[in-house]
Amino acid sequence: MRKLVYASLALILALKINADPLPVLRSFPAGTQFALITKINYPQVTLQEIPSNWGTNLLGLMWLSSKKVEMSPASVIRDQENNTHVQAYLDTLKNEPVAVQFDFQGRIWVVWQLTKPEIQRTIKNKQNIW
Repeated sequence: MRKLVYASLALILALKINADPLPVLRSFPAGTQFALITKINYPQVTLQEIPSNWGTNLLGLMWLSSKKVEMSPASVIRDQENNTHVQAYLDTLKNEPVAVQFDFQGRIWVVWQLTKPEIQRTIKNKQNIW
């Protein structure tokens, strides 16, 4: 009987190890804006709406909203695993979908690099449109 229990536990453990992990979707504060970082001239950054499909991506220069904003001196940049990075990491986020939270002066306070499931959720819920 013990051998059967141990064998079944070993089988379950082996299946769990080989299974793909479920994506963890972070929750973002109210007022968070989802965008692409198109230009970086620190401390100025240009944000653009995330295109929903290839058509809006192709015609994005005419239809997608964009705006120039400044980074706060105390800004925080977080990657897909929520690790904090210094401002030099901002260059790796060019043309990447991000979530942005602004401070009380309208400057970028927190930047989160989005994962693929988060991008899909953002487009599905139409949070990518300003």
